Parts: sequence; C-alpha cells; structure tokens
Amino acid sequence: MHFNQFNRKLSEQVTFVEIKAQLRSYGHLLEQTIEDVILIDKQVTDLNSLEEARQYIINKKYTEQLEQEAKEDIYEELSDVKIATIIQEQHNVKVTDTLIESYKELASSKLFTLDPVISEIRQLNKLDKIVEGKIDYKLNDDSIIAISESTQQKLKSLFDEHQDVVEYMRESKENFLAIMKQIGE
Repeated sequence: MHFNQFNRKLSEQVTFVEIKAQLRSYGHLLEQTIEDVILIDKQVTDLNSLEEARQYIINKKYTEQLEQEAKEDIYEELSDVKIATIIQEQHNVKVTDTLIESYKELASSKLFTLDPVISEIRQLNKLDKIVEGKIDYKLNDDSIIAISESTQQKLKSLFDEHQDVVEYMRESKENFLAIMKQIGE
C-alpha cells in the first residue's frame, strides 16, 4: 500500500465517508468524496473541485498576507521619534531601536494589552479603529473584542500591576468576559 492510499484510508475512517481524491495545499488538507463533496481540513465546503479549493486556500493566504503587510506598513510609517517619545513619557526607560520595533509589532498585532504606549500608538493610526470610540483587540483564541476607551482606563487602573490577569483575559473571549463580569462592566 502506498502512502497516499494509506492516508486516504485513514481519512475515510475519521470522516466516515469514502475519499476519491486528496491533496495538501499550504498546510491544509483538501479532499473530494465519491459524492463530489469538497472538504477543507475535514470541513464541508460549497466548492466544486479540488482545484477550486486550492485556489480558495491560495487566495485566502494571499489576502491574509496582504492585510498583515498593510498593517505593518502603516506602523512602519509612524515616526520612530514619535514612538520613542511616547515610550519615554509612559515608562521613563532607555529607548532602543529594538524596543521601538517591539512596540510596532505589538501594536500591529492588536493583541490585548493594557500598556498605555500601545494605546497611544494605535490612536495615531486612523485605520486602526473599527468603531469610533472603541479599541479592538485580538485574543489568543482569535476572538476580536472592542472596548471603550473608558473601559480600557478602568482595566488599566485595576490590573496595571497584575499582568497575570491580563494574560488570563488575553487567552479567550470567555476569560475576558468573565473578568469583565466580575468587575461589573
């Protein structure tokens, strides 16, 4: 038995459907059942062929890459002097090129944080606000949350010295909402 045949049989045992064709594209498993249903990573799609699924994956990857590059480019265009000034005002530390780059990366990732430097950097970017008056963040479970600037300040005042709580909130939407419920927001 060849590896491809073995892999197909293994997949059939997992999905309980007979697989006619199978291929990998950019780390995703694309499969076609004998009923011509196309699966991407074992999920049913409305695509009509494996080639169409492959193009879908390529387009999705390309779009995500373009979006990430656009975000990074916007932050790269911000003046290093301006970012250094913000860091110095907020933390009174020695500012290095590495520190500036780290803050740019963190701001462009939109990862939840209560660091006031990140808030100020993100306010400089007009494209960084989904809803006016709200700050959106990405959590580790890929959830997107948006909180008001006043809620951001309240969280900062409560948890500024408790990085463990911030890390807990960053893990998932459920964790974030549980903390928000406990503080009455």
